[in-house]
Amino acid sequence: MLPARLHPAGHEGPPPGVEAQPLLRRLGRLATLSAAEVSIITEACRGPLRELPARGEIHAEGACPPPAALVSGWAARVRMLADGRRQIVAFLLPGDLIGRPPPCLPAPCAALALTRVLLADAQPLFAASRFPQAPPTSGLARALRAAELQEEVLLRDQVVRLGRQTAYERLASLLLELRQRLEAAGLAEPNRFALPLTQEVLADALGLSIVHINRTVQQMRRDRLIELRGGQVIILQQETLQSVADWQDMAGLQD
Repeated sequence: MLPARLHPAGHEGPPPGVEAQPLLRRLGRLATLSAAEVSIITEACRGPLRELPARGEIHAEGACPPPAALVSGWAARVRMLADGRRQIVAFLLPGDLIGRPPPCLPAPCAALALTRVLLADAQPLFAASRFPQAPPTSGLARALRAAELQEEVLLRDQVVRLGRQTAYERLASLLLELRQRLEAAGLAEPNRFALPLTQEVLADALGLSIVHINRTVQQMRRDRLIELRGGQVIILQQETLQSVADWQDMAGLQD
C-alpha cells in the first residue's frame, strides 16, 4: 500500500465546510438529515484527511477497511487477475463511502485512487446512526441504508453492461450513471460533467480494448450524442442516450 499523507483540519484544504458538501448533498438526497446529523458529517469531513496520489491503494483486496468517505477525487473498486489484467467493478466518486464498520467481510476488490484523493474517517457517521445513539428511523440511518442499496443497484447495472450490452450501449449507460451520481453530489450540471478518466480506465471498466473504446467514443461524437471539450463530457441528446442505454435511474431511492 502506498504511503498516505494526513491533512490536519483546516490545512492545505478548502474552506471549512466545503469539503463535506458532496457527502452532505448525496446523503441529503437519500433522507432528510437533522441539524445534528449535518454537523456530524461536516466535522467528519473537516479532517484530518488522508491523502493518496493517483494509483495509490486505498485498501487491498481481502482487507476489512474501516469506514471512509471520499471527500475529493476519483477512485475505483478493482479486481486484479494473476496475469496483470484488471476489471474495474465500480467507480468511487466524491461523496461515496468506502468500507464498513466491523464486523465486516473481507473486501472482494481492492480500492485504488484514479486521481489524487482525499479521504475522511466515516466511523462517526456509522456510530451516530446506530441504536441506541439514534433511533433506526433517523435520517442518517436511513441515508446510510439507502446508500448501501444504491451500491447494489450500481453493481447490477455493471453486470448488465458487461453481460448483455454492446460497446455503444455500455458507454452510454456508464456516462449516464456518472452524470447522475456527480449531479447528486453537486458536481455536475444536467448535461455536462468532468471526466478525468483515460481511455485505458474506461476500457477496464467496460471490458473493451482501448481501440474499441476510441472507436465507440468517436461514433457517439459523429452521432451528435456527446461532445468532449476540455476534460468535460457534454450530453447533447440525453433522451436518445437514455434510450440507447435502456437507462433506469436511481431516483426511487431518494427520501
